[in-house]
Amino acid sequence: MGKRKLVFRIALFMLPLMVLWAGVLPASAFQQVQRKEVKLDFNKDYDVFIGNGGIFIDDSQYRGTLVLKSEEFPDERTMSWHKFTQRILDFRVYKVDGDPFEWVYGLVRVYFNLDDTQYDRWANKTNNMSIWYYAEPAGGWRKCVTHWEAVPGLPKGRLWCVVRYYTRYGLAWTQPTILMKMIKLGTVTVTPTPTPTRTPTP
Repeated sequence: MGKRKLVFRIALFMLPLMVLWAGVLPASAFQQVQRKEVKLDFNKDYDVFIGNGGIFIDDSQYRGTLVLKSEEFPDERTMSWHKFTQRILDFRVYKVDGDPFEWVYGLVRVYFNLDDTQYDRWANKTNNMSIWYYAEPAGGWRKCVTHWEAVPGLPKGRLWCVVRYYTRYGLAWTQPTILMKMIKLGTVTVTPTPTPTRTPTP
């Protein structure tokens, strides 16, 4: 009987600590991350995908390793004005020696296949449905110029945009903001910043 009481007291002592430990860890620590690695070579086409999203590389300008990770949008960010409808894709490419590439070379596109609901949100422009990328290191999600294309076998097609940065990409719609309403009314204009074109070093 004494041993049972001791075990019971230890359990009562450990329970608050376990609850505290669970609360300290970020929600993302409990989320499954899927990962793919693909060896890249020059002048080849690649389609690397996880689930409904992926990366196209047309006529590769790389020799190295592509690393693509897929993860859920963190639970602690459910109040974000971005409403992500699919898993986030994290895109990186590493040189043969293991160092990360700094610039994106050639034509690289990120894409997300659509279901009925996602296509309807895309068709209704008030939803602001687009592919978004995470700005590093400044922080915050920025809109990527997004295009729709028909795809055999996909009744609702897919959305894609040109990759300019090694970072995370996600498909999301947003609630209209005051700034977005002002832009629509023409009281505020946004001038896009041109992105310089980089060519690989011989």
